[in-house]
Amino acid sequence: MSHATGLFRRTPLFEEHKRLGARMVPFAGWEMPLSYAGQLEEHLAVRKGAGIFDVSHMGQVRIAGHGAVDFLQGQVPGDVGALRPGRSRYTQLCNESGGILDDLIVTRLGEEEFFAVVNAARRETVLGWLRGRAELHWGDTSVLDESDGWAMIAVQGPRALGILEELLHGTSWHETSPFSFHWLEGPEGPFCVSRTGYTGEAGAEILCAPDAAKGWWNGLLEAGAAPCGLAARDSLRLEAGFCLYGQDLDEETTPVEAGLGWSMGWKKKESWPGRARHERQREEKPERRLVAVKSGSRRPLRAGDEILSQGKEPVGKLTSGGYSPLLECGIGLGYVLFPFVREEGFLVAGRGGPVPVSKVRPPFVRTSPTN
Repeated sequence: MSHATGLFRRTPLFEEHKRLGARMVPFAGWEMPLSYAGQLEEHLAVRKGAGIFDVSHMGQVRIAGHGAVDFLQGQVPGDVGALRPGRSRYTQLCNESGGILDDLIVTRLGEEEFFAVVNAARRETVLGWLRGRAELHWGDTSVLDESDGWAMIAVQGPRALGILEELLHGTSWHETSPFSFHWLEGPEGPFCVSRTGYTGEAGAEILCAPDAAKGWWNGLLEAGAAPCGLAARDSLRLEAGFCLYGQDLDEETTPVEAGLGWSMGWKKKESWPGRARHERQREEKPERRLVAVKSGSRRPLRAGDEILSQGKEPVGKLTSGGYSPLLECGIGLGYVLFPFVREEGFLVAGRGGPVPVSKVRPPFVRTSPTN
């Protein structure tokens, strides 16, 4: 359960962050840790060992009742109806024009029951959209906001699953599959281990009761995980080539434009909002497409920097950018006009003049095996 102070909400771990000396900043309506020891140190801790993140600000939504499968199949592009209980899938929620309202992970809990983790800043949008459509056409399907009933901690890195095995005796987490979801019982009540994350590393996200969060957090620290903040989370997800809602994804951008066609259920019979446009873009190609680029310079790339063709013609803009600690160069994601998508190189017009960049296939860095 979160609580509010002034303009911002706080997670159940707020006092732990303060005790560890975290630098706290506003984020999506919450007061969250930006960093503890420093972004670079935290980034490398995850790439080389294990780090933990407080992600209790994210929203949790349960969709259940008679017709829940058919309802959700008609709302998201991903084929969630094909999931077995205990399995999860990355997908999006789109508006009628095909733009992305949010990207989310949906888990099937039972025959007519699903659990979705949504972005903090989009929680009310997702709830309003799903509830409105459920009430209009699917009266037997309920959309429940469970966000205040959960705390959520991500443990990520090559040592993450080993640390879980130290804390949870009797389970070999290395043998579990990514995107699997496990209900367990502990001394402080039921909790969940979701084999998901946002760093490209092996790991999991632990969902527990808010009053159990402190015990989990400190147990993970004692087992050798480093506390990590939003800054490292962002540089890690960028190295992994993952999109960020609000930067790389928004209500004007379709999943096809964002290169997320692999996550869409093209063969399913249900028509989700925007499917006609998505199908058209898939066949005729979109006007623009997301690309990943890296420079040969240590200078960070920046969101908002203009992307130029090698003939110095403006062809797009970076939506995410930064510095890769592992590659020791600038990296970024951005949209370019489709006729230029096949180009192997561009110029990025940032501070200090244009920087040559090469197009790469994400992820930017090779990470630890996810299982």
